[in-house]
Amino acid sequence: MLLVVLSGCETTTMRPPQVDTVRFTPMAPEKRVLAEPKVKFLVRTDGFEYCARITGIPITPTSRPMACAFWNVRRKECTIVTPITTGYNYLGHELRHCFEGAFHD
Repeated sequence: MLLVVLSGCETTTMRPPQVDTVRFTPMAPEKRVLAEPKVKFLVRTDGFEYCARITGIPITPTSRPMACAFWNVRRKECTIVTPITTGYNYLGHELRHCFEGAFHD
């Protein structure tokens, strides 16, 4: 059985989402979506549009998905997608999605 789950994170300001401003304790491996995923990083010139398309989060004049992650449970893979210019906070945020799924939804 193939299961792909999409996660997209958006912001309306240049500040990181509230969930990224606090420390967290990682979940135990047995409680994660993927205990030890193979992580891929995909940089796209159309990163905002790509993430909007695969997550369903629209691009508006005041908001857009800054990055997204999707995973394949059967292959134990997680792919992080960003535009060409991004920040470490977005990479870390999406990496957390690779392990914990939709932790802030």
